[in-house]
Amino acid sequence: MDLRKKVLSGLGWSAGARFLSQLVTWAITLVVIRLLTPADYGLMAIAGMFMFFFALLNELGMGAALVQKRKLDESILQQVFGLLLLVNFCFFLLLSFSSPLIAIFFNEPRLSSIIRVLSLQFLLLGFSTIPQSILMRKMDFKAISMADFTSAIAGSLITLIMAVFGCGVWSLVIGMLITSFWRTIYLNIISPYLHFPRFSFTNMKHIISFGGYVTTNRVLWFVLIQSDVFIIGKILGKELLGFYSVATEIASLPMQKISGIISQVAFPAYSSVQNELEKAKSHFLKSIRIMSLFAFPILWGISSIAPEIVALLLGDKWQLSALPIQLLSLVIPLRMINNLFDPTVLGLGRPDISFSIILFSAIAMPIAILVGVNWGIVGVSLAWIIAYPLIFLYNLSRILPFLRIRMHDFFYAIAKPVITSLIMYGAVIGFKTISGNTCSLSSLLLLIAAGSTVYCGMTITLNKEGCREALNLIRI
Repeated sequence: MDLRKKVLSGLGWSAGARFLSQLVTWAITLVVIRLLTPADYGLMAIAGMFMFFFALLNELGMGAALVQKRKLDESILQQVFGLLLLVNFCFFLLLSFSSPLIAIFFNEPRLSSIIRVLSLQFLLLGFSTIPQSILMRKMDFKAISMADFTSAIAGSLITLIMAVFGCGVWSLVIGMLITSFWRTIYLNIISPYLHFPRFSFTNMKHIISFGGYVTTNRVLWFVLIQSDVFIIGKILGKELLGFYSVATEIASLPMQKISGIISQVAFPAYSSVQNELEKAKSHFLKSIRIMSLFAFPILWGISSIAPEIVALLLGDKWQLSALPIQLLSLVIPLRMINNLFDPTVLGLGRPDISFSIILFSAIAMPIAILVGVNWGIVGVSLAWIIAYPLIFLYNLSRILPFLRIRMHDFFYAIAKPVITSLIMYGAVIGFKTISGNTCSLSSLLLLIAAGSTVYCGMTITLNKEGCREALNLIRI
């Protein structure tokens, strides 16, 4: 199978599995949100922040290094396996013993037991990296997608059952734990790595060097995307953090799913053409055009109907989340496009460019959030809108020269989706004004239909090339 067919197959399986899992998990999530409180989600957001941080570090970038490396031998895999088991066991101990200190820092006693339970996942995570890396080297995204799909469904069902029985925040804790356990076990069933670990570092210079760049980038990326959770949790408290975390979860849902699919497929794809810069440049611009075609209308569409989404789907107790959803959705298309940069430069063997991009972002964004938090969660949302476009421009100034792409060509690639999405946004606001802003399920569905119709009509009129390119992508 050639590269194009492998990429399309990977996109198909990843998109299909994630779409089906989202139909189930988000139906469950909406029910769970109604059953739990903002304080429950605030506690989970704080605990999840620490789990997320150590999960980013748990493989020390070794997974990406194994995918990117041209040739692998068995001794290298055994050495990586040994290092992964050792690191994950240390993370388990570190989280278990530091959990009381975390609880004291945030003045939330329940955090201690929550973090201790969640840290159990690190006893198994060391067993998942090599099976997944082997599957990614083969570009066997069908197997990876099924692992993601089944684990998401299992975790969501456990969360729902526990929430119905009044388990509160523990519904989210156990659901997260089941998701992690299930995925690790599934990967080891479909791609078992049945070898003893070796605790040695000889002949691992390239793996450790590349993994070090990746790990550093992940730490900085964590600072970028979790600084708002840390700052709000410490300064504003768990309840306001609960409102904000639900807002970010809804606003960033398309980013998590669409960007996750493309990044998963893009990294091994770019690794396979790392010596062909012109081909990589062409693939990059195409991915930008296609991402823009979907990202801007979906996210700006969510922004235009955010108050109706909260009122109808979440309930009155979540009204404080409406404005943050509306604001955050406006900037997330840029974050989705930015998420294409990292797999591109890493796949092409330039982790130093990725490092410079994420370093600037991880310094600038927390400063903006510290200023914005003085005006509550709305101020933090405005900080994203004001600061992130400037960060995005800096990131472009680093990656485009390496790919030999002019700034003009990049903005031309996103111009038509931006224009057609703005027209769609205006049309939805106009329809709301004409209809008198009635809040009912039928009016929400009418707004979605009207916005979709306007966007599709304007895209067919103004962006025929983009439509043709998207259709050609799925044509084998």
